[in-house]
Amino acid sequence: MPEKVKTKAPEKEEKEKVTPAAFLKNHATELTSYLGLVLVIILFFATNTNRLMYNLSSVIQSAAVYSVIALGAVFVYSMGFMDISIGQQVGVYVILMILCNNAIGGWPGLIVGMIAVLALALACGALNGSLGVILGLPSVVTSLFLMFFFTGVQMLLIEGTGENTIYLQDVTVRPEDRDMYSVMLVAIIIVVALVATYFFKYTKLGKYTRAIGANETTARQSGVNSIKWRMAGYMALGVCVALGSFVLLTRTGTAGKGTGSGYHMDIMICLILGGMPLKGGMKSKISAALVGSFTYTLLSSVLTTMHVDLNMINFVKAIIFLVIVLMTCRKKDGVLPR
Repeated sequence: MPEKVKTKAPEKEEKEKVTPAAFLKNHATELTSYLGLVLVIILFFATNTNRLMYNLSSVIQSAAVYSVIALGAVFVYSMGFMDISIGQQVGVYVILMILCNNAIGGWPGLIVGMIAVLALALACGALNGSLGVILGLPSVVTSLFLMFFFTGVQMLLIEGTGENTIYLQDVTVRPEDRDMYSVMLVAIIIVVALVATYFFKYTKLGKYTRAIGANETTARQSGVNSIKWRMAGYMALGVCVALGSFVLLTRTGTAGKGTGSGYHMDIMICLILGGMPLKGGMKSKISAALVGSFTYTLLSSVLTTMHVDLNMINFVKAIIFLVIVLMTCRKKDGVLPR
């Protein structure tokens, strides 16, 4: 009888080993952002030997506003979109909360103002998210409309008071409560970060917004309702803008025609410094909001402590912004979000 031919079982393919070079290449953006944060932390402690605790408290208060808004902006930027009306929205929301506070009085008035602002922010998010799909317009165009609209509203509200600056009444942070206030802000950042992380990593909201950013056409053909999830992403940003406006108000207690100016660019810079790809997609991450916000705030504090001229500070920020954009956002169809 013919001998049976013994066949060897197919060998299991060896898992591809990740070399240090490959790891560095795949995680260059993340490593750069973390390295930048570590660097500015070292510079901050090195240049703030005299008033360390006071300046640290100031950094936390500034970073809290950026962090909260940037955490919401992750949902929009992960789709490859942007919202340049953030600054003007912040200005109007702060003014509305002050007007409600002054009309009703104390914390009840401020809470009523916050509820009204939250409803308005959700409505604007829904409008901004859906209008671009319905009319076939880029997101920057719809947010540009909102920017001009809120700019006009902000001017009318301030001029209607007859004052250049309006102040929050009966709700103030006393100097002796400064440290406790900073602790409260850290708690707010942690809570918002945990909630945003849950929705971004473990729910359809984060999954679908990243899918839209990776390829909106493919996502739509896979059954993703583009209008619904774009609206949801912008509404998530709206909630965080409203909350960030509240944090800003408790910090400053005032509002005027220039309140909120430039916040849309600040948030974009924060996300880029944190390693957020402006084209969105699956590489988008919540950590970019926190890393970038604290890097940006600490950098501003360090440059101010070193007595760098304000114009030079803006120049340095512009150079850093340009370099990081060129390093991390290379693609054939452009650099900025859709």
